[in-house]
Amino acid sequence: METRRVKVPVATIWKSKTAPRQVDQPALAGDVKSWVAQMSDEASVQLSDDDLLETQALFNDELIIDHFDGDWAKVFVVNQKDDSDSRGYPGWVPAKLLTDRQITYPPVTSTVRVAVKTAQLYDANKEPLMVVSLGTILPETGIDGDFLEVATPFGKGYLKKEAAIVPFAEQNAGETMVAMARQFLGMRYLWGGISAYGFDCSGLAYTLHRVLGFEIPRDADDQREGGMPIAPEAILPGDLVFFAYNHGKGYVHHVGMYIGNGKMIESRTPGKTVDIASLTEPKFAAEFAGFRRYWR
Repeated sequence: METRRVKVPVATIWKSKTAPRQVDQPALAGDVKSWVAQMSDEASVQLSDDDLLETQALFNDELIIDHFDGDWAKVFVVNQKDDSDSRGYPGWVPAKLLTDRQITYPPVTSTVRVAVKTAQLYDANKEPLMVVSLGTILPETGIDGDFLEVATPFGKGYLKKEAAIVPFAEQNAGETMVAMARQFLGMRYLWGGISAYGFDCSGLAYTLHRVLGFEIPRDADDQREGGMPIAPEAILPGDLVFFAYNHGKGYVHHVGMYIGNGKMIESRTPGKTVDIASLTEPKFAAEFAGFRRYWR
C-alpha cells in the first residue's frame, strides 16, 4: 500500500480532477490562506452548491495512493474516518502537493500537535520553512531550548514550544475545545475546510478534537454514530449536538459544539460564519438529533 505525505500547510482534496475553477488556482498550489482571502462569498457558496470539495489534509498527514492520473492523485486521507471506505476519506489532490516518495518515521514517544491558530515551522537550520495550521501533527524527536525538534517530510524541523501548548489548559477538555473554537468567531464557513483558514461544520468539530488527541470521524453523519450518547440533562461544554432532516430522524446534516446555557458554537452554513446559536432557534429545535461526547 503506497503512501505519500502532504508537503504544504493545507492540501485541498477535490471531488474530481475537473472540479477546480479558475478562482481555485491558489488552492491547487497549496496556498489555502490566499485562496480563501481572495474568494468572493458567491464563489465560496458555489463550492458547496456544486459539491466541488471532499475535505482537506494538513501538513505531514499521510495519504494512501489509489493511483496517479497525470498531475493528480486519487487518495484516501488516513486519519479522517469515513464510512464509505476503510482506508480513509477519498478524493483527488494535485500530486505536486505530496511528497515524491513514501515517508516513514522511526518510533517516537511524543507527538506535537499545533494548538495555536497558525505557527511558524523552521527547517534544520532554524530558518523559516512554512506557516502551519492548528491541528498539524508532527513526531517529536527532541528539545532544543525554546524549540521542539520534530520530524517532517523535509527532514529535521523545529517549532517553538508555545505552538504546542494547549491554551486554556487549566480547563477540562470540553471547555478547552470551546475556548479554542471561540477564536474563530466571525470566520467565513468553508465547505470541506479543516484548517485555521476556514471550517465547515464537521471540520470544526474534527479539528478541535484532533488538537487534543481525540480521534473522531470527519463528517457529521459519521460523528453522530460514534462517541458516547449524552442525555440532555447531562450535556456539558464540548459535547457535540447534531441536526437531521425529517424532524431529526433523517440524514444528519449539521453539527455544533455545546458551550453551555442552551447554546452552541458552529460553522453555520455556506455564506455564513462561525457563530453562536441557541438550540431553541426554530430550525435547530425542529431538527435536533441528539448529543455525543468524544472527550473524556
